Amino acid sequence: MESPGLSTTTGPVFGGFIGYNMQWDQLVLGVDAGYKFPSVLDTATAAGQLKLVDYATFRGRAGYAVGPVLPYAVVGLAVGRFNVGNFDAATGTFVGKENAFDAGVAAGLGIDWAVTPGVFVRAEWEYIAFGGVNGKTPRTNTGFLGFGARF
Repeated sequence: MESPGLSTTTGPVFGGFIGYNMQWDQLVLGVDAGYKFPSVLDTATAAGQLKLVDYATFRGRAGYAVGPVLPYAVVGLAVGRFNVGNFDAATGTFVGKENAFDAGVAAGLGIDWAVTPGVFVRAEWEYIAFGGVNGKTPRTNTGFLGFGARF
């Protein structure tokens, strides 16, 4: 998660997705919805702190199938839940808010490889730019490697 004036943190992200694809020859168009839970994406400075609790994405997807391989691009919306706080100089304490929601945009690139007709392996990079939470503008860069099933 990146934000001007705040440090960057890294860590594992857990989650899942569900989607629907339509195919015409090699062209594949689809939609998906995902939920992700970053285990340690938080950051702080002397003036404030910010933690991304979890987020959901709603994306459109376009790809071009080449045999069992499907390179694709995604674009859509994201909604994140944050815990935020600021340093109150008058009291000398952090004053915060839990469960602050913020919307943003999501974009990414990926590749699916059909291991069998019903199982695929996915590698994906996703970038999310949230609008702004308590004067901070969080961004995420997420790499994903996983598998899925087609029904």
